[in-house]
Amino acid sequence: MRLRILFLSAFFCCTSVLFSQTVIHNPSKSDFSGTLSFLASDWMEGRGSTQKGGFMASEYIASLMSLYQLKPYNSQTDYYQDFKIQEHTVQKSTFQIKKGKETISLSEADFRVMPITKSIQNETSLLFAGYGLCIPNEGYDDYKNQNVKNKIVIVVKGFPSHRDTTTTTFQKFKKLFPEENNLEEIKLQTAIKNGAAALIIIDSKETFKPSKHSEDAVFHSLENSETVAIPVFKISKSAAEKLFPQTYITTFEKKAQKLQTSSALLKNSTINFSIELQTETFPVRNVLGMITGKDTTKTIIIGAHYDHLGIIKDSIYNGADDNASGTSGMLALAKKWSESKTKPPCNILFASWTAEEMGLLGSEYFVRNFDFSRQKIILAINMDMISRSAPEDKTHRILSIGTEKENDNLRKIATECNVQLKNPFSLDLWETNGHSGSDYASFTTKEIPIMTYFSGFHDDYHTPNDKASKVDLDKVQDVLFIVNNSLLKFLEKPLN
Repeated sequence: MRLRILFLSAFFCCTSVLFSQTVIHNPSKSDFSGTLSFLASDWMEGRGSTQKGGFMASEYIASLMSLYQLKPYNSQTDYYQDFKIQEHTVQKSTFQIKKGKETISLSEADFRVMPITKSIQNETSLLFAGYGLCIPNEGYDDYKNQNVKNKIVIVVKGFPSHRDTTTTTFQKFKKLFPEENNLEEIKLQTAIKNGAAALIIIDSKETFKPSKHSEDAVFHSLENSETVAIPVFKISKSAAEKLFPQTYITTFEKKAQKLQTSSALLKNSTINFSIELQTETFPVRNVLGMITGKDTTKTIIIGAHYDHLGIIKDSIYNGADDNASGTSGMLALAKKWSESKTKPPCNILFASWTAEEMGLLGSEYFVRNFDFSRQKIILAINMDMISRSAPEDKTHRILSIGTEKENDNLRKIATECNVQLKNPFSLDLWETNGHSGSDYASFTTKEIPIMTYFSGFHDDYHTPNDKASKVDLDKVQDVLFIVNNSLLKFLEKPLN
């Protein structure tokens, strides 16, 4: 028996060594450049999830998965995970401020609304919650000692010292919240967590387009969504001054620079609002192909969202960086792993998510319908915008890699792989805890370890100018080097 145990131990050790010596070639530019260009071409019409271009893109991705001999994830016949999403459009909305006996009705030039999944009418008290942030580890908490339940929370755009870029406070918070859209999502989720009935954000704009003509008047959800949501209103500064004078905000911002909060219930003030919706249902699909591993009870995901904004007002939003870059990178990795004829220690699932731009809906649907009783996801790799650089990145060598705070081993692996490059990146290793800027968030909610790759925001982000002619193919190639070698290093260790 002892001899048998020693033999088995030696066998598994040898298996680990053998796999660590396995060569999975890193993708070169020829493996992804053509795919990227085609996905970002006018032919694909911007790959809107519910538009024709989105379905054409899914068919193209599936054809490449078939060419690379990946196994369909869901069935023996195709690579699609079909589901439905709902689009909720505001038909009519009202917003009234009640102060004592006075009632002030805002016009549609004073506010806009992002709705929830059903029509709603409500009137309740109002609580000013500063910037709407709860980050006690950074010494700042707008919700401390405040009872928010069933109240409407009003917050100011930005973060402490956001108007003064020279301060250390600005630098700290800018690193925490590099993207305004993600910052607003964090404020929303914080308000929901604290039991708010609605969220109001004071916007610097003086007027808004009528809600029914605004893109922000549309909200997307999974069909039969169980996600908790509350309405979000943006109001102009002039509308906010009907609630309190401008000096109120000025005083608050000065205190916030010193990380002091000014949250308080606005006495004798309530908000009455109503939202009437029209809802449509659309079919959409994820595209999923896999390489079956030796241990089929464990899975690693290499994912990227393939959708973009589609056609808006006759303009094609090609989305070359966002996210034809990540999708083509994922497919290039699939190609190389398939060509190696290597059976990995566990399943590797190559995933193209849809409806990321509508709220991470594709990855959310996948996670919600994944059978965790039969399989365990031990790592989810996400690539979103890996082909451009931020304007301040003059050398084009900054790469952000996000992991959860507790995953020191993943940050160590990424650092070790980076130094193997001839021209290593300047790595921005950040903690994704509390963030939800891309599809990685669908997995962190299930406490699944993640690595998310991002190369920087640029001026063409979410504009028709995000074209294939502007991508940095050398940068993509080096990002994929780190992704591939990080995966190999991760697989060298025993799988949990």
